[in-house]
Amino acid sequence: MARRTALIGAGVALLGLYAAAQPAPPLAARPIPVQAPLARAALDAPKAASSADATQIESLLAGQQLKPAPTAVLADADADAATEISRCVAQNIRTLDPSNPHWNETDPRWEPMQRTIEHDCARRREYRIRDVEPQLQRLYRDALANSYARRLSHRDADFLIGFYATGTGHRFQAFQNRLTEIEFAAMKHMQALGDRDGAVSPPATSPPDVVKRRASLLLMSRQTLLMVQWQRDAVRAGGDTSGGAVAPMVMSMAAATEGDAIDRVDKEFAHDLPAFSAFLASPAEKNEIRALADAQMSFGKASATQLIKLAPEWNGDLRKWRERYRALAHASVAAPASAPERK
Repeated sequence: MARRTALIGAGVALLGLYAAAQPAPPLAARPIPVQAPLARAALDAPKAASSADATQIESLLAGQQLKPAPTAVLADADADAATEISRCVAQNIRTLDPSNPHWNETDPRWEPMQRTIEHDCARRREYRIRDVEPQLQRLYRDALANSYARRLSHRDADFLIGFYATGTGHRFQAFQNRLTEIEFAAMKHMQALGDRDGAVSPPATSPPDVVKRRASLLLMSRQTLLMVQWQRDAVRAGGDTSGGAVAPMVMSMAAATEGDAIDRVDKEFAHDLPAFSAFLASPAEKNEIRALADAQMSFGKASATQLIKLAPEWNGDLRKWRERYRALAHASVAAPASAPERK
């Protein structure tokens, strides 16, 4: 359970970065409230003259180029409709009767239930693309705009805008995208290991010096840094600190299972790493990481109702499928026997 909770927490953070990479409506549109009442009131209060202004915030939002792979709650970005729907059916059909070892392709109900789930998976896919993803994108954009307004000074914003406009800044964003994709792949491996039905073997242990070098690169991931920020916040507030293992877990799994990908990133960006380190150590970027941590925490809370609409066990689809499954069994049992053949 702890591992699943950790994966969900990290997954929500990755989803925030994924949403930030998508096109979003302008800030002038009606904002979606994502702040708690007290935080919202603080945001609406008069700001010091040194705070980042609306033009700077819009520039920072427009410059967001983060594009990791989406989390498990969303479909594979590279999958076509048929592949996505097929995966959806495969993931859900056995949940109709998970304790029944005979519930498989030989059961006469398999084919009609497969068609039913396929239809609903296609319908949910259309709904996700049309309604849920745009809403998630907007929720994250609003959360980040609010967080930038609270956390960044005018000087911070100028520094960040200037950095992101440079070639080094562009490469930094590409570097962060690659690291987040690696972390997501590691999370999928962790999930497979924790799955009772999974047949994934634990990763082989790499030499300590190799693990240390890979870990040092992953420590430059803003995703890792903001998870560390969440842990610090929890400690400071005396709250739940059980999520403190998330970042080490993801880093350890990534170093073991995604070593080749980490090594390629290390080699590709070797020339830029000193500049990246200096930027990550700057006060402005530390404040931006603080803003990203706040935004993704707000986004995670605000997006829950949207994500529930995609989960069969929460949106009613699973209940409907099981009712139909039982009805088919009842109909089969109740069907009269064939009349004896006349001679």
